[in-house]
Amino acid sequence: MKKFFAIAFVAASLVACNGGGDKKEGTDTATAPVVDTAATAPVVDTAAAIMDTAAKKVDAVLDTAAKKIEELKK
Repeated sequence: MKKFFAIAFVAASLVACNGGGDKKEGTDTATAPVVDTAATAPVVDTAAAIMDTAAKKVDAVLDTAAKKIEELKK
């Protein structure tokens, strides 16, 4: 298991580094129009949705574990 985590860590590091980044020549950002994405993009609370889903899954696991414990007590 330690080898798996070590390999996964190295792979994640290489992907995150992306070979030093992409360098683009001739890009002039001073003349590019500024777009206000905060005014146009809808606000989505994904963190709350993720927490709700995680809480439901944890509850399901706990219920299953409690049922298994009750079966073993019999």
